[in-house]
Amino acid sequence: MKNLDEIHFIQPVDKGIWLIKAPGKGRFPHCNGFLMIGDRTVLIDAGIGAERIVEIDRRTRIDVLIISHSHPDHILSWHVLSDRQLLLPAQTPASVGDLRLLGQRFVEGRQEAQYWTWVASSRLGILPMRRPDHQFDDGEILDFGSIQLQAIHAPGHLDDHYCFLEEHSGTLFSIDIDFTGFGPWYGNPEGDIHRFRESVSMLRNLPYRQICASHKLPIARSDADAAFDRYLKAFDRQKAAVFDLCCKEMNLEGMVRHSPFYRNRMPDGTLQQIFETQMIRKNLALLLREGRIVEENGTYRAI
Repeated sequence: MKNLDEIHFIQPVDKGIWLIKAPGKGRFPHCNGFLMIGDRTVLIDAGIGAERIVEIDRRTRIDVLIISHSHPDHILSWHVLSDRQLLLPAQTPASVGDLRLLGQRFVEGRQEAQYWTWVASSRLGILPMRRPDHQFDDGEILDFGSIQLQAIHAPGHLDDHYCFLEEHSGTLFSIDIDFTGFGPWYGNPEGDIHRFRESVSMLRNLPYRQICASHKLPIARSDADAAFDRYLKAFDRQKAAVFDLCCKEMNLEGMVRHSPFYRNRMPDGTLQQIFETQMIRKNLALLLREGRIVEENGTYRAI
């Protein structure tokens, strides 16, 4: 569609499918969106921001908004399309309708949850979500005529995280199985390394022809195996970084200050501490189960 291809932040992916590039090269608090035109016009995720949603909607009215999962960078500007059909995962809890409850879901500790809610509402401008028109489940086909999206439950990053396979083009929307250099992200309480790895391996075996992720440019099928290898190895790299700190005999607080994941580069130091704590703690649990470290009076030591 010519009037879409003229927009500088839109990249054609396949017939009837476009990548909508997010501001800041897709970094948090934004994420890429995916526009599809079948018998209705569909947008996956609202992290491209209000201005870009409005620009697209002005040229071709968006009929349906699909939210892949309830992280803030994916629901960011959903309210711009609040009067359109809204589809959410079956696993998305009612807490998306109350940012206080969403903070308590995503962050441990009362003060930390209040801070998360403040960031989401005051800094990012996120509004509580309304009740969806439909909640899709694993394996469900979302039928939009020439666009057929298979919903694929892929937990680990988040309990309600979904990917989608467009069956005609073979386009796999891997969402936050994102192949970035940071590696897998599981910094919320419900993040789970084992389930995350299982989801990545499951996606790898799907009959896709290309991959579109939420924080990276599309990946051709010829490059996909190498991308999956790097992403799976990143789990081991992250665990090794935590193990190296155990070799220095540190407690959790010392590891968080050392910042093996963010390297103290996240602009919001409070959120960095919250997320880093979760990710370090999950890797410590793995290392303890593997018998590679021991914990003595809050200090972790490599064996």
